[in-house]
Formats: sequence, structure tokens, C-alpha cells
Amino acid sequence: MAAAQLSSSRAKLTGRAAVLLLVVAVLAVSYASSMRAWLKQRSDINTLNAQIAEQRQDVAALRLQKQRLHDPAYIQSLARSRFGWILPGETGFRVIGADGKVLSDGGSQLSDPTQPAAPPKTEWWQDTYATVVTAGAEPATKSGSDANEDKSGSKGSGGQKTDR
Repeated sequence: MAAAQLSSSRAKLTGRAAVLLLVVAVLAVSYASSMRAWLKQRSDINTLNAQIAEQRQDVAALRLQKQRLHDPAYIQSLARSRFGWILPGETGFRVIGADGKVLSDGGSQLSDPTQPAAPPKTEWWQDTYATVVTAGAEPATKSGSDANEDKSGSKGSGGQKTDR
């Protein structure tokens, strides 16, 4: 009878454990889905905050642009650069290519004549040939204590060169 009672109590404990495990699993699943939704909402909020900050910067830039448009000097520079307009008494020039299109919009600047021009870039084959010439040249003479060492690394006799 003791064995039957022990077996009966184990069965009740196992059933209780199964119900408890089922309840914990349901709670974990519901909590995980809630947590996933919360994390997605946080991500969306951060994305929207970044968009708001970017749009505020755009609004500030547009306000500055609007303010600049009230300046007559800025309007004049826009008219010159965008439309090629000139003031009365000025002579305007346009360089037209062989195809009939304007080569320059008039906004380009000339280089400073006081600065020397940049040296022309060498072609790849000139660089390659220069390395071949350098490889075939006599090695430079050593100076200082390096001149006293021969090929084996030991000191020579009084810095004199000997042919072997």
C-alpha cells in the first residue's frame, strides 16, 4: 500500500509540475511578444527622432537661404552665375564649342599667376622605366660607420676597401 501511495503522490506532483510549466511557458511567450513590440516601437521612435532632427536642420538651412535672398548683392551674384547677366556698361563673353554648346558658365576662375603651375604627371611607363634605370645604377657609397663593415658584418681594416 505504501508503494501505491508513493506512486500516486508522484503522479500528482508531475501533473502539477506540468501545469506550472505550461503556465510559465504561456507567460514567457506573451512577455516575449510584448517585449518584441516594445523594442520595435523604441526603434521606430529613435528613427523618427533622427528624421525630426534632420528636418529641423533642413528648415534652418532654408530659413538662412530665405534670409540671403533678401540681400541685393546675393541676388546679383545669383543672376550673374545662373543666368549670365551683366551690369550695364560691362561686356560679357561666352565661349562656344564646335558643337554649339557653351563651354563655360562664366563662373570659372582663372588660376593665380603668382603661383607656379603644378608639374605635369608622368605616365606609368615613364615611372616603370625610371625604376629599371635606378635598379641598374651603381649603389650609393656608404657613409659613417657603415663604410667600415664588409658583407659579413665584421669591421674592415681602417675603412679601406678591398676587392675580393
